[in-house]
Amino acid sequence: MNQVFTGTVIGLKNAKTATVELVTNRLHDKYRKLIKSKKKIQAHNENHELQVGDRVIIKSSRPYSATKRFLVIEKVKSAIPRGVVE
Repeated sequence: MNQVFTGTVIGLKNAKTATVELVTNRLHDKYRKLIKSKKKIQAHNENHELQVGDRVIIKSSRPYSATKRFLVIEKVKSAIPRGVVE
């Protein structure tokens, strides 16, 4: 069964690898407060078309290395370049 997630690219330092941060919100059972949790996932990025800050869709796939178990499917939203004011 393939898992599909949407996350933000936070690192591109390794070859053919994008570090994607997944943010999930859940409600605490007793106190009814939203709790934000973050998770870093290494995803395979074959064609090097991503930039830091891009929103991407990743899905689980075969193991590419000891830590990579996900594949970047598509870029949903491009990052805003630094220094550009909207």
